[in-house]
Amino acid sequence: MRPRPATLAAVAVLHAAAAAATGALAQPASAPTPAPAGAKSATNGAAAAACERATRGTLSTTRGAVSDVSFNAPPAAVAGPVDSPEIVLRGAGRVRSGTGTRNFSYSCNFDTRSGEVSGVVVRDAAGEGAQAVPAAARSVEPDLSNVSPTACESAAATALKQRWPTVSRIAFNPDTRAMEQDSLGNAALRGQGTAQPAPNAPSTHFTYACSIDPRNGRVLATRIVN
Repeated sequence: MRPRPATLAAVAVLHAAAAAATGALAQPASAPTPAPAGAKSATNGAAAAACERATRGTLSTTRGAVSDVSFNAPPAAVAGPVDSPEIVLRGAGRVRSGTGTRNFSYSCNFDTRSGEVSGVVVRDAAGEGAQAVPAAARSVEPDLSNVSPTACESAAATALKQRWPTVSRIAFNPDTRAMEQDSLGNAALRGQGTAQPAPNAPSTHFTYACSIDPRNGRVLATRIVN
């Protein structure tokens, strides 16, 4: 006996539904939606502003009294891993101090999670006013991949507590962090902060310096100057 038309129609509908379900299962997952261009631009703008502030602070720390700092252009982002939380920026400018005017270049790491600069390196540009550096200790591009400013600052806080057992209100200024590394592999992270040595004592400024193994980020030694 031939099936009734209604039965044939029902079978056809079931086959169509099955095909649609199979197609839905076979369809690949959609790619993650990229961050809006405006959000990325805002992040890069914040990173550029923070890096320029950190560079000014580093110049004041390492070059003495600085009367004027100007930047040639906004820093350029360096290509890196897509999933990295850090942005690496490089730029250049001029600094005027009591010894004259010098060109400089800088490299800066900005942590998008904390919104802070995790490291900055400033170099005098070759040319007018630049002095030759001995080959055995020439400056090289530092490897910041394993360096943790937090580890250095933790070691500095421990050194402060050894110097002042009742110290409190220890604060580090991230804008003053400066990383240096020479061709021999020696690396140092420097910065500044404030602390209250005793409950009734005034706040004191201090400078800290950590000797670091750039291969694994281990803090080898810490020095406090105030």
